[in-house]
Amino acid sequence: MLSCLADALRYVLPAVSFIALIVGGIAYVTNQPYRDEIDHALKPDLKAPERMLPRGYNADQVRQVKQRLHGELVDDRRTLLDVYVSPVLYWNDIVFAVAIAVFSASLWLWVLLQFEPTGIARLLVIIFAASSVLYGIADVTEDVMLARLFTANRISTGEVRIASVLTQIKMVSITASVAGVMVFFVLSLLTPHKTFAPVNSPAPS
Repeated sequence: MLSCLADALRYVLPAVSFIALIVGGIAYVTNQPYRDEIDHALKPDLKAPERMLPRGYNADQVRQVKQRLHGELVDDRRTLLDVYVSPVLYWNDIVFAVAIAVFSASLWLWVLLQFEPTGIARLLVIIFAASSVLYGIADVTEDVMLARLFTANRISTGEVRIASVLTQIKMVSITASVAGVMVFFVLSLLTPHKTFAPVNSPAPS
């Protein structure tokens, strides 16, 4: 019974991993123009909380980001803060996190079943797979908490502290997953960024 399940997973896991990779890539590329708009609006003195690494962020920084983005109109009905909450955090970031976690964990589980490594190699593959799962959990939870903070009337210092820790765990765990961080770097290098026209200084009179 277990042998049949392992044989089936050897065929299923590569397909699951590939589909998850495609879904994650689409979510990343779809999200990038929104991210570029947010990053541009926060320059030069602020950053999106997820980019405040390795030290993390505090409640005052989150308030400043919220205030800045709330003052940036996208159209008659929405601000950049609205865009940050949805579709950036809900649901593009969440889809990306789940997809990359599934891609990486499925890949390492397939390696474990296909090649049956032993000793240190087996331990490393298990660590890579576990880190992939931890990354998905941390990233999704972080996205949900940040969305709550940006839509709440009052920003809780305790919740910001938890969100900041989750951001740090997310980055450590995706790095430890190896496959996940490689995909992230490739996507960040290959995905085109939105360009912004420089602000011209007034001509001297």
